Amino acid sequence: MLAIQSKDWQLQDTQQTASLEKDGVEVELHGCVVSRRGLFGYWTLVVCTAGLAYVASVWYPGIYARLVMRPAQLALASHIHIQQNDKQLALERVIVSASDGSFESGFSESKERAHCNLTNKTELRAFSFRHHCFVFCPSFNAFFAVSQWKDAAWTRGTATRASGLSNNVVAQRMRVFGKCNIDIQEKSYLQLLWEEALNPLYVFQVASIVIWCVEEYYYYSAAIFVISLASIGSTLVSTKHTARRVRAMANYVCAVRVLRSNVWSDMESSELVPGDVIDLAEPGLDVVPCDMVLLEGNCIVDESMLTGESVPESKVSVVSGDHVLESIDMAAHTFDPAVSRHIVFAGTRIIRTRKARSSYPGSSSNSAKFFRATAMVLRTGFCTTKGTLVRSILFPHATKFRFYHDAMRFVWCLAGIACIGFIVNTINLHRLGVSAGEIAIKALDLITVAVPPALPASMSIGMVFAARRLRKAGIFCISPSRINVASKVAAVVFDKTGTLTDQGMDVLGVQVASRTHREFDELQTEVCGLEDPATMQDTEDAKVGVRVLSVDVALATCHSLSIVDGALVGDPLEIKMVEFSGWHIDERNATSDPHESALITACPPQSSRQDTHIIARCFEFAPELRRSSVVTSDLNGRQHAAYVKGAPEVIRDLCHPESVPKNYDAVLNTHTQGGYRVISLAGRVLDVDTAQLLNRTSVECDLVFLGFLIFENRLKPATASVLCELRDARIRTIMCTGDNPLTAVSVAQECSLIAPGTTVFVSHLRQPAPCLHENMFVPLACVEWKESTGQSIELDPVTLIPRSTDPHSTCKTELDRPYCLAITGPAFAYFEQHARDTPAWKHMLMRGAVFARMSPEQKAALVDQLQQLGYISGFCGDGANDCAALKTADIGVSLSEAEASVAAPFTSHVNDISCIVQLVREGRCSIATSIACFKYLGIYSIIQFTTCCILYSYDVNLTNGQFLFVDLFAVLPITVCLDRFEPFSQLVPRRPTASLASKRIITSLLGHTVLTAGFQLSVFAMTASQSWYHAPEPATPGDPDSTPEKGDLNTILFVFSAFQYVFMGVVFAIGPPYRQRAIRNYAFLLVVASLLAFELGVLLGPLPGLRSLFALVKVQVGWRFVVFGMAVANFVMCYFGERVVFPRVAAPAAKMCRLVRLVFTGRFTEIAHRNGTRGLVGMTDLESELPDVRIKPSLWTYLGLRPGRKEYKTLAHMHGLSI
Repeated sequence: MLAIQSKDWQLQDTQQTASLEKDGVEVELHGCVVSRRGLFGYWTLVVCTAGLAYVASVWYPGIYARLVMRPAQLALASHIHIQQNDKQLALERVIVSASDGSFESGFSESKERAHCNLTNKTELRAFSFRHHCFVFCPSFNAFFAVSQWKDAAWTRGTATRASGLSNNVVAQRMRVFGKCNIDIQEKSYLQLLWEEALNPLYVFQVASIVIWCVEEYYYYSAAIFVISLASIGSTLVSTKHTARRVRAMANYVCAVRVLRSNVWSDMESSELVPGDVIDLAEPGLDVVPCDMVLLEGNCIVDESMLTGESVPESKVSVVSGDHVLESIDMAAHTFDPAVSRHIVFAGTRIIRTRKARSSYPGSSSNSAKFFRATAMVLRTGFCTTKGTLVRSILFPHATKFRFYHDAMRFVWCLAGIACIGFIVNTINLHRLGVSAGEIAIKALDLITVAVPPALPASMSIGMVFAARRLRKAGIFCISPSRINVASKVAAVVFDKTGTLTDQGMDVLGVQVASRTHREFDELQTEVCGLEDPATMQDTEDAKVGVRVLSVDVALATCHSLSIVDGALVGDPLEIKMVEFSGWHIDERNATSDPHESALITACPPQSSRQDTHIIARCFEFAPELRRSSVVTSDLNGRQHAAYVKGAPEVIRDLCHPESVPKNYDAVLNTHTQGGYRVISLAGRVLDVDTAQLLNRTSVECDLVFLGFLIFENRLKPATASVLCELRDARIRTIMCTGDNPLTAVSVAQECSLIAPGTTVFVSHLRQPAPCLHENMFVPLACVEWKESTGQSIELDPVTLIPRSTDPHSTCKTELDRPYCLAITGPAFAYFEQHARDTPAWKHMLMRGAVFARMSPEQKAALVDQLQQLGYISGFCGDGANDCAALKTADIGVSLSEAEASVAAPFTSHVNDISCIVQLVREGRCSIATSIACFKYLGIYSIIQFTTCCILYSYDVNLTNGQFLFVDLFAVLPITVCLDRFEPFSQLVPRRPTASLASKRIITSLLGHTVLTAGFQLSVFAMTASQSWYHAPEPATPGDPDSTPEKGDLNTILFVFSAFQYVFMGVVFAIGPPYRQRAIRNYAFLLVVASLLAFELGVLLGPLPGLRSLFALVKVQVGWRFVVFGMAVANFVMCYFGERVVFPRVAAPAAKMCRLVRLVFTGRFTEIAHRNGTRGLVGMTDLESELPDVRIKPSLWTYLGLRPGRKEYKTLAHMHGLSI
């Protein structure tokens, strides 16, 4: 979990690097202590700046660390400054506590530095970061995470299972590990209010309200204050509600029975520490409070809270000699499957516990109790697997999305414009003789006009409405910001079983190997028609009369099912298999103790008791082996046999070659290409004396092949149509499954994930050469690419270009067809390890449509590789195999309702992939809405800024009532209604822009700025030229501050700008292709119609009350129509420009700007002289941008190429793929 990197171990004692593997984060830890002089200077600065320095240190925490802290050795540091990529994450206090020397720990950083013994140390130095607890280790001069701690007694195999821990050891470990509870400290409303109030948005709003109050804009200030207060209140309630939900899910305490100092006692689970031994069979222990290793007995647990899969798991106790405790990697996020079968994880529900005979009877007072089920605590609190899940909810991975970054950049641009206006108007007002105080107030007011306080908040309203619509559709979101990210999804990875297909499978039938010849018999859909294949009749076992192997016995016994309350519990596929066999499954206790482990028996229907088989031993399914097996016997224990089932390609290698049918591959390909899941069955007769002593490897060898068990898995009704819709929208779809590659290919073709007419090549990994290759392309030859239907074509392993395998064949048609790849997990791992630097690696990622036999870690690695190519990627899955990928993807959608799904940003209660289309539609609508609001409020600021600048030239301004009407009754309703547009019903190939700095948006904003400001200046100039016009003048001669706002100029500019606000709302109410048409937004139509009617009434015939309210004066009737005509002309030009002119001008304008930049920076002449027009791509040459271009593009084409083009687009262009 934590790795130390130090350039100079002796000198670099003030910092270290910590890699938090569970969270995928690498941070730097810097030791520091408080400087008294720095602390005094900091608080002096805070007082002198009236708290502004404190606010700045909250926004930029690094300021406080630089002013107050000074570097110190890690061993003496009072605080730890935690950074990532030179960005401060936290400043944590080091807690020092006493240590009595009884805490013996092992922090294994490497084989060379195996242990760090804290014995004989008198103090313990620790700090916490994101619920990771770190302890200082003097021997390494570094901090280690306590989750990495492992008792040396476990490594020696002497776990304290006999007598338990002593009280001294428990006290010491409690100080280090804390309570055994995932207790999330819930912040009070006051703390949340303080943190929210220091948000830059609200700080700016408070400053604006102060300025407005000085200007006597009391009504508008009060309105903004109430709105801000309501917004903060809503945020506080929502945050508090979410925190309580997560805390309720994480917090769990129960009563447990613990062995300490050779005495069993009852206590709360929060008092447990690593190394404690507890009684699992204690009544009332329903949910496991910590991660534990099973020492005695066995149990069945439901891990759906962690994995999302409701399939119960069987847990067995460790066996002496297995070295399980020694092989446990405490730093790992998940344990190896061979270890996990012995681990009971925190948060899992215990379905049933069985006791076993114990070699450690416990206390002397209870020595007669020889049967028990015990487990030893491994990890507690946030160190557990459940704690990691909760931490991923509290600290989700940040997404690289430019929209929010660009929004803040634009706000700073507006602030820059405001500063320019501030300087210009300050000079102008000083020229007019305005007092210094009035100049300061008006100039600061101008900043609040140019930078609307509601701009950041208004752009998030669209996400709120989108999240509400998603909730109504059964899609729940824990990270609303991801909704906008969904708009840019370019690739979606789907799990197969339970996602594209139904969760359950039905047995199609069994195809048995023939008795008489080495071929398969016909497919049998009923067990009664089965014939047992010939076993090795010439073996010694057959000569002594041992019963031949039987397919129906294999179906009835080769499983790891259990019986709970009379019902079979376990893998649904195994339940279907047993039901197909028709045999009766029961349990047989060896003793009268109901808690003792029982044996599973299988009895054929309508048969005698002598035909009953007992499952004596069970080797559960291992993902790395891809098989499971059992050892069976008759009731008398005279006949023993082993039955094995698993992946066909694995079982074949374990069988005698003469028992494998000649048409094995042909029959297997027929079934897999038909979309069926195939499991091979095999068995062998075992010697009675050694059957119970053989290890797994010895049992699963020299097998006799029995036949194929075939399952059918049907597509969900919505799968095909959704995938077609995504493909039409040019969103790449990929299948990632643990199933057979040919089965996955068949399902992909059936659901149109692979387009009709596409050739599919499947990877086959040959045994790689053990030597290292100097040539990077040599390892590629270890992967063969064969056509899925057996045609005589293959892929060149280096170029991945089709070629014929038959030199005499003319398969020109097949070679010219579009093709895709089906990659297996072993081939993917081999490529990732040996060929990541080759072009074939990225070519494979671009052409891969099916990834089969993929492990959970490989699914997450695939998503990560797609992200590195520039894809905004999504993942849709439903179970444990998908949790890592769901958290890695930009858009993770879980179809499971288990608590593990909360780690995914989205959870769908609609159990099919139609949620992906709904999410993408909402994402596109949300981003289009956010951009529309962004542009509208930006132009609104420009309009009001222009109005105020013109009025300031005469030392007048808009009145309080005018500001109130514009901001509260015109702009705010239009903004809210713009956010209420619903998504368009169809996905289009073009994805919306997510960059507010794109050429289209910049061109639109600049164009509308010129038009609106130009029309307003024209109206001002035209009005000023009229004979009836009276320029504003001071009421008291020589006192510029006495100039009244009321007048011709104020009236004309207010009325004209009011029309501009409404008309620009209509201009930016763009519907398709991402949103519904404006005529479908009835609230928007009502607001626009009402405002236009009201403003026409104000312009053409204002009543005395309205005239007094807005401080307007009478204007000639004819000039009123001129003003309205100018407003209409402004609307027409802006509307035409937004929909026709600006989109067409954007690209040429961007090219011209780039050309001017190249000329002014001197790069044009230099690059043109060196490479001709080839250098105009930017910092890269033509080959890196368009590697397959044969015709030299023109200068104009080069200017349109973007140096920052996403890599997958360049690769797609190179390989002729659609994007």
